[in-house]
Amino acid sequence: PRDRSRQLAAILGDEGVNGRSRVGCAGWKYFSEAEHPQAAHTLEIPAYIADTLRQLAGFDNVSNATSIFMNPRDGLRAICSPAEIAYFEYTNTLASDGMARMLHGLRPGMRDYEVAELIGWNGFPLSCHITFATGNLPGLSGPTGRTIQRGEPMSSNLAYWGSNSCRAGWVAETAVDLPSAAQDYVENFAGIYFEVMAEWFGLMQIGMSGDTIARLIADKLPSDKFGITLNPGHLIHLDEWLSSPIYLGSDIPLQSGMVMQVDVIPVHPVYASTRVEDGLVLADATLRQTLAASYPDLYARCQQRRAFMTDVLGIALPEEVLPLSNIPGIVPPFFLAPNHVFAMR
Repeated sequence: PRDRSRQLAAILGDEGVNGRSRVGCAGWKYFSEAEHPQAAHTLEIPAYIADTLRQLAGFDNVSNATSIFMNPRDGLRAICSPAEIAYFEYTNTLASDGMARMLHGLRPGMRDYEVAELIGWNGFPLSCHITFATGNLPGLSGPTGRTIQRGEPMSSNLAYWGSNSCRAGWVAETAVDLPSAAQDYVENFAGIYFEVMAEWFGLMQIGMSGDTIARLIADKLPSDKFGITLNPGHLIHLDEWLSSPIYLGSDIPLQSGMVMQVDVIPVHPVYASTRVEDGLVLADATLRQTLAASYPDLYARCQQRRAFMTDVLGIALPEEVLPLSNIPGIVPPFFLAPNHVFAMR
């Protein structure tokens, strides 16, 4: 009962929080000086907790400690253990299998609720909202009861803890189904994106700086045409977006054990979007040996995915890249022809 609980200040005081304490608060976001002038003391925890801590310890002694866990250089969650990688491979399999079912089951005339059911969410915890957007709906929309129409753009995602599988394209069989202004979608937009993403995969090397990867995207997918505003790739964990070492000017190197999200999001008023979003893990020789010994089936699946991406799609992968998705690198520009996908010559 609420009238029998001790006050929070009394509870914290009895645990030793006082004016000589230094208190770190870990939530879901840390801040830089570019985001807030008092970044170190900006908290994203409930105000009643923050206010009480500051009363007991003093404002300067209460700081944001989230970076200890989340920052991309040395955050505790930036590098995943073999057990975490095994779990995330499982959730990537669930998510990508659901995405594949949806793409192969999509038909014009279906309600978006019917299409969304095809993903087969099994009750596992989600890392973000399941999205399903058609026509001019914003990309973060969910199903609304709309009828799927031939010739309209569509995007969807399914994200369990440690995974997010997302595809964007058109409800079409060929370019003829698209609006006339968008009928060069493959040649002038989606195909270019796929070629650059093949290069992006090639830069997924341990020791590679985040700036090098970000510069590839900035130079070859310029924002005035492709509209990419978010980091071109990021770390993923139980939360869909942990943090990112990939941004212009970043000297943060990619490291073994990082689970990376292939998340480069183009947006265009005519061509809409395209996407190849799934997960991968960077694993040096030692980590690969550990995974092969402890999780041989997982390791075999990753090797099969590597062979598919290299031999079928023509995407050259560094040896440290282990794809986690069952639809790795697969981008069908026209969702009514899901077996017609991009490949490098």
